[in-house]
Amino acid sequence: MSRHKNPLKDLDLFLRQQASSLATPKPLSEHLDTGKAAQPAGEAESLVQQLIRLAETDRQQFLDAVIRAAAASGLPEHTLLINTALYLKHPDNWKEAVLNYWKSKS
Repeated sequence: MSRHKNPLKDLDLFLRQQASSLATPKPLSEHLDTGKAAQPAGEAESLVQQLIRLAETDRQQFLDAVIRAAAASGLPEHTLLINTALYLKHPDNWKEAVLNYWKSKS
């Protein structure tokens, strides 16, 4: 009897490994800067609508934008977001895509 691959189990294992290697995040209260003005609600809503439209029309470009934005921030917590976007972008060979991405960043 042939063994069927279960990509969800692979993803679950991968995400658990990534989560265990991440540092514990700082409390949200430490990240808030009360001196900065919040982004206007209309502007944020417009950006969300643009992202939704992009995700519906060109999924690959949307995932590329997510990867670029997460990588630009430089926060270690965004490693999981990058890896998840790479998984969604390359569901058939996500392990190779993740390895190649991080090799190119070294």
